[in-house]
Amino acid sequence: MTEDNVRAPERTNSVLEVWDTQYLPPSKAFAAFRDALCSAFMPWSLESKPEGEFEGRVESVTLERGSIGRVQMTPVVAARTKSNLAHSSADCVYGNFVLSGELNIEQRGISNVAKQGDIILYDSSEPTILRERHDMHYEDVPFMIPKNVLSVVKDVESVFGNVVIPRDAVARPLLSCLTFLSENMLSLSKAELTALFDACVALLPVAVGYTEGRGSQQGEIAESNDVLREMLDFVNQQISNANLSPREAADRLGISVRYVHKLFAAKGTTFGSYVASKRLENIRKDLVSPLCRNQPISVLAYRWGFNDLSTFNRSFKQRYGLTPSQFRMSAGS
Repeated sequence: MTEDNVRAPERTNSVLEVWDTQYLPPSKAFAAFRDALCSAFMPWSLESKPEGEFEGRVESVTLERGSIGRVQMTPVVAARTKSNLAHSSADCVYGNFVLSGELNIEQRGISNVAKQGDIILYDSSEPTILRERHDMHYEDVPFMIPKNVLSVVKDVESVFGNVVIPRDAVARPLLSCLTFLSENMLSLSKAELTALFDACVALLPVAVGYTEGRGSQQGEIAESNDVLREMLDFVNQQISNANLSPREAADRLGISVRYVHKLFAAKGTTFGSYVASKRLENIRKDLVSPLCRNQPISVLAYRWGFNDLSTFNRSFKQRYGLTPSQFRMSAGS
C-alpha cells in the first residue's frame, strides 16, 4: 500500500507504520484497515458494518521481540479461523490492553470480556473470535509476543490462554508502560519503543501470577496452581506416549483421578482435550519443518501419540480446517 492511499500524512518515527481510513474513499476504508491489521499481527478474518460506515486507524511497530500498536475502530468481528492459522508464520501470545469500550473473546470454548483498563491474553494457535461492543467507541493497545520469547514461562499456552487481567490486578509498572506507549507511540524512538516493549514482556508473567494469587483463597489457589504446573510438566513430557491417561497422571502425582479432572476443568478444558491439542500442535509444527518434510504423515502421528490414523486425520481437519496433507502443501506454497 502506498503512502497516499493509506498512511496518515503526519510526522512519525521511522519504524512506526500509521494507517488511517480518513485518507481513503469509504469503499476502500475497511479493506485497507484489514490489510494493515493483518500485516502487523498475522492473518485475521474481519467483518464489519457496510464499508461506508467504517472508520479505523492503526499505529503499529514490529520490534525484535514482537509487535505492538494502538488501534481505534468502528466495532468489528475479528476471527482467527482455521485457514488463518494455516497461513500464520509464528506461534505467539496475543494481548489487548483496552483503552475504551469492551472486547469479548471466545477461545477454547470459553468467553471472556475485557473492559477499559483490563488486559486480555490469548493463544495465536487456537481458533478465536473477537467482538467489540457495538454501542461503544473502541480503542486498544494490541500486542503480539512470540512464545519463544516467553520461554521462562512453563506451558505458555495454559498460562496465557484466554485469561483476563483486571485493571485493579495489573501490576503498576506494566500499566504504566502500556499507558505511556499508548500516549506517546508516535513520538518515541525505536530504542525507546524497544525498551518499553521489552519491559512489558518481562512484566506479563508477573501480572498473570499476581492475578492468580489474589483473594481469600490465595493459599488454596496457589497450591492448586503448583499441582497443575507439575501435572502439565508430566503430561508434556509424556505427550508422545499413546497410553497416557488421567489414571497414569494421577498415580505419578499421588492424587486422585477426580482431582486431575478438577484441575483441567478449572482451566476450561479436559485432560483428553489438552493432550489432543498438544499432540496436534506438535504435528502441525513438524508438518512445516524442513527437517520433517519428507517424513510420512503417519510417522508423525504415531510419534506424537496417535495410535489411530482415522481419529488423527479427523481431529486435525476439525481443528485446522485442512487435512494434514493439505496443510503441508499449503504451508509449502
